[in-house]
Order: sequence, then C-alpha cells, then structure tokens
Amino acid sequence: MLAQALGAELAWRPAKATPKALRPFDYLAHTWNDLKLLRSRRPSFVVAQAQPHLAALAPYLGRVPYVVDAHNGQFQSWWRRVPSTATVLRGARLVLTHTQEADVIARAAFPGLRTLVVHDPLRQIPPAAPRDWVFVVATVAPDEPMDVLIDAIEAMPEVNFVTTAPLHRLPPPLRERAEGLPNFTTLGFLDLPDYEAALAGARAVVVLTDRDATQPSGACEALSAGRQLVLSHTRTTEALFGSFATLVANEPEALAAGVRKAIGDDPAAAGRIAAAREAWMSRTEAELEMLRSHVSARATR
Repeated sequence: MLAQALGAELAWRPAKATPKALRPFDYLAHTWNDLKLLRSRRPSFVVAQAQPHLAALAPYLGRVPYVVDAHNGQFQSWWRRVPSTATVLRGARLVLTHTQEADVIARAAFPGLRTLVVHDPLRQIPPAAPRDWVFVVATVAPDEPMDVLIDAIEAMPEVNFVTTAPLHRLPPPLRERAEGLPNFTTLGFLDLPDYEAALAGARAVVVLTDRDATQPSGACEALSAGRQLVLSHTRTTEALFGSFATLVANEPEALAAGVRKAIGDDPAAAGRIAAAREAWMSRTEAELEMLRSHVSARATR
C-alpha cells in the first residue's frame, strides 16, 4: 500500500536461510542484489522496510536518498542495539514510524532522528460471501499471546475459528493443543485475493498483541474489510481503534467474552466501522502527502 501510494516499484527480498544463524548471509546477498538493482534502475529515492535496518544498507552504500519504513521491532527489540543501526537510520532522509507512541520511542532511542508518523494506508477490501467463522490474524510473533488464544478457542466449542498462522512454529505442547481443537482450522498460506475473501467473509476478526505502541496490521485489515474487530486493549489500540473495536484484556475469559459480543447482533456496528474507516483514510492521506512532499524535495537535492 505504501509503494502504491508513492508510485514506487516494489522489490521483495524473502529470507532463504531457514536457520537464523545463517540469516546474515541472506542480508549480504540482499545488499549485493539491491546494489545491482540500484545501479541499473537509478531510482530517485528508496524506501527500505525495517526491521532489520540492513534493508537500507544498499542505498546507504550507494548514496541513493532513502527513507526507512521502521516497524516496531526496529526500536523495541535488540535490533536497536546492533552497532550499524544508528549510522543507517541517521543516514536516512526520513524514518517512518506508525504510531505517536512508537515515534516517541524512536526519538528517545536515537535523539535528533528525522521521523514522520504515517499510519498504515487502507484500501477497501470488497465484501465476500459470509463464512461461519471468526478469522484470527496472527503470525506467531513474539508479541502475540497464542496461549491466550488457544485457551479461549478451547472454551468456545460452539464458535468456529480459522487462521493462516504457521502453527507449526508454536512450542510443541501448545501446537498439539491447537491442532487438536475441532473448532480451529488452519487455512495455510493464501494468495491475497483468497486471504482477503476469507477475512472479509468472517463473522469477526481477532488480533492480539501484548506490546505497547503497536499498530497491528491485522486490525487495519479488519477495518479495510469493514469487519467486527476483537483486539488486545492497549493505550495505542484504544486510541487508534477504540471507536469501533471490541477491546479485550489478554486473558482467555475476556477474549471469549469479546468474541461473543462481536458476533452478536449490533445494527449500529456497520456505521461505526464505516465512520472509523473514512476518518482513518483521511488522516493517512494527509500524512502521505507530507511524505510525498518530503521525498520529492529531498530527492532533487
């Protein structure tokens, strides 16, 4: 969505090294390939998504103006302490953060850093055939309380849940419990149209995080699709999604109650979601216009 908003070409660099110990070789290969691409395409600017900040190493070395699109892990994990981090981030024309809280964290970690808050751009996901399931957006990331999710699903045998999360990455005991639940189905990897249809047809969408200052992308997807959202309650999620989402504590009982509320009959829900989506898109368009102006001005210098 960011590439589309900027009229930029998207270059995807998937990790090929399965053992994390070999991941540095991936980063070296990506940097080499990106340097070759920069020499051949000669872009006026580059946007590098982080973490890791190493995604911006090629434009840094190639002296091409670049912007770092920094996700929370860049500033709220060990990545901020990697020796080259400060050099690469300070070399950026601009560092994008995604919430006001994350922006504060970034500026505290790297005083003087040039930042701009840009919330996730939305696009309206078209309606899909209704499905008798609650869609769980998850990636089994460290900030996702999967044990809470499994406990809640186990306590709600009357409600069907689906996910595309790679459950094989869960610790063995939790994975065995998840795979044994008759009301929890793994859809596996889905192409974008199928993924959006699975989400847009859901009775509700569940997104969990236990990390502050996080803007969950799954929550933005639910808003894009106009679906009821059950979301972990933090100061950030309340500020961003509190006008329409069912916010819950990361506890099985609270999550189960939130899901039951979300799938209940609420005639006013569609109006609240539509109003929240319109306000979000209006704000983000203003943020993107600031980014476009900044990138255009910097790229010509």
